[in-house]
Amino acid sequence: MSVIGINEILQRVRKNKLIENLGNRELKDPEGVGVDLRLGAVYQIAEGGAFIEANLGKRKGVKVELIVQYKKRGRQKEIVIKPGEYYLVSTVEVINTPKDLMPVVYPRTSLFRAGLLLLNSKTDPGYKGVLTMGLKNLSEFEVKLQMGSRICNIVFFKIEGQTANYRGQHQGGRISPENEEQQV
Repeated sequence: MSVIGINEILQRVRKNKLIENLGNRELKDPEGVGVDLRLGAVYQIAEGGAFIEANLGKRKGVKVELIVQYKKRGRQKEIVIKPGEYYLVSTVEVINTPKDLMPVVYPRTSLFRAGLLLLNSKTDPGYKGVLTMGLKNLSEFEVKLQMGSRICNIVFFKIEGQTANYRGQHQGGRISPENEEQQV
């Protein structure tokens, strides 16, 4: 597996909508090998009860409430993450992952330098939607985040060989399956 360069990322953004809603900074003046994604929405877990059964059994997620969301125009709102708080966060950008790429998300160092832990994963080929991650304040201090701030960097690995498209419950950017359902 190899990492695709910024020139190929931007070419695929223009031709195939690899990433939708990408910020102007990333479109005009990217740096490194990936592009930064921005904070689009913050969700609080309102009710627990999540479970995941073995062998593709049933699953249920948590109930979430939207706390704050990115606006396309005007001054962006801020959220204060208090010590120990945990949120689900999603990106402004929408990812449209083709069969030959596997995106991996890395937190920006400014987050962990402030005491924030961003929990994330690789993304499977065929996934389409915003990316959802966990965000926890591990420090003893409050951290203020403005909506639209760059929180992570996405790097695309070129896949050699056959892949199978993602067909899970979170396709389309769904944050959490609140009701019991069959795993796919």
